[in-house]
Amino acid sequence: PKRSSILLLCDRARHSPSRTVDMPKKTKGSKSATAGGRFKKGPMMDGFRTIEEPVYLSVKEENISPFTTPVEAFTFEPEPDMVVSNFKNGDRERKIYCNIELTDEEAASIKALQEEAAKQGLEFFPSIVIMAGRFLSRARGDPHKAIKLMLATQEWKADYFKVGPVSDDQVKEDLKYGVVYFCGRDYGLRPTIVCRANRIPDEWYKDKKAGIERLIKVLIFCMEYMVRYMVVPGKIENNCLVVDLKGLGISGVPISALSQIYSVMSHHYIGRVFRFYVVNMSSGLSTIAGWVKGILTDRQKQKLQLLDNLDDLKKDFAHHQLEEDLGGSRPMIKTFFPFPFQGPPFEKGSTESGTSEPVEGSHKVLSLMGARGKIWNPSKSKEENCSLEYTPEAYDWFVSNGLAVPPDCHRQHEAEKKAEEEREAEAKRLAAESPSGIANSDLKVNNADGLPTAVMEEEEEDEEEEEDEDIIVQDPAAIKPKGIFSCSPCWCGNN
Repeated sequence: PKRSSILLLCDRARHSPSRTVDMPKKTKGSKSATAGGRFKKGPMMDGFRTIEEPVYLSVKEENISPFTTPVEAFTFEPEPDMVVSNFKNGDRERKIYCNIELTDEEAASIKALQEEAAKQGLEFFPSIVIMAGRFLSRARGDPHKAIKLMLATQEWKADYFKVGPVSDDQVKEDLKYGVVYFCGRDYGLRPTIVCRANRIPDEWYKDKKAGIERLIKVLIFCMEYMVRYMVVPGKIENNCLVVDLKGLGISGVPISALSQIYSVMSHHYIGRVFRFYVVNMSSGLSTIAGWVKGILTDRQKQKLQLLDNLDDLKKDFAHHQLEEDLGGSRPMIKTFFPFPFQGPPFEKGSTESGTSEPVEGSHKVLSLMGARGKIWNPSKSKEENCSLEYTPEAYDWFVSNGLAVPPDCHRQHEAEKKAEEEREAEAKRLAAESPSGIANSDLKVNNADGLPTAVMEEEEEDEEEEEDEDIIVQDPAAIKPKGIFSCSPCWCGNN
């Protein structure tokens, strides 16, 4: 039984998740519970029909940490094996999916998925759409299986976030325990979450269901924080997870809690984890881990690393990105939120200290759509496919901080500048052509008669002189507007 329990950590999410993260069930004949008017229709995105999705994250500005988005992330270029992992048996797994060119086979699979979704009349949240390639990878290219996965995750999101986003106020007390938190980034600038199983408080064990729900909420907050503020599509799209089992024997490992973590990550944040590291195992666990390693496939070995020696962990991290008991040089973290990120260097094995000062506001550079990314479209140019969407303030942010402005940001700034100049020129032209000298674009129509505000103000002054006796308060809903030539609105309330 002990051996079978530890194998849950290595299983490819085939175990049944507990009720806190159950895959939603669909009623017979229903394609998706999110259909049928529960969500407003959205625009076409990346070849899929979309619907407006819930808000997933709420975090106060003061709780967004320095180095959440290091400036190095905008110029970082991933190595080939960071984009696609190739294995000895000929298998391969893509890690970076957005704003990057796909193989002909991958592009054909995406097209087949888009066509099947359109055929079934399906609509998805934008956050589900952008994961299409990840769902296809899990489904081994089968569009029907991928759609089932997409619908399941969409149902989970619709249900989990139906009462609102997960917020910093909801999790800040539970983050204080240091059970789950971000600590730094690996050599690929992938954000790294540390999970300290031995810090799970006793009260979480007493009410096991409630305790696991609290743990999962903290994890979901971390993941939503990451996908909004810590990724750069086409460059950094994954994270690492370090599971510390220090001080826990075989019987003390919280298998249920760790299984829940694995389930959420593998089902609903599919393709986001680059690597799981399990460290500080007891002698008994190390013995079992040695046996487990022998049955893992190459793909599983790349994803799940059971480490006997912490020096192996340092091979993927600069030393100051890891705490001392994880083999690094960083003193043990005592304050876990706002997340205690470290700045550069990020190179693997680097022993240099992280002394650089953070550049404030870097998390505001990418827009929501920019952080989301896009699926490669063969009908568009490479420049269009690779481009990132920046916020209107991004250009000035780069310039004021003495940083090179990314080409995409510069082009967007120039386009916005040109559009603004054209609007001003048009306004001047209209003003010059208007007899009253007021540009038509400045005349706001915001009244029941459809008359410009400037004209209505003159009429209102005349009316005020006449209405100095009785004042009648009417129900605005009963007003029946008339045309532009009417003297006054109709108050009869007739339909």
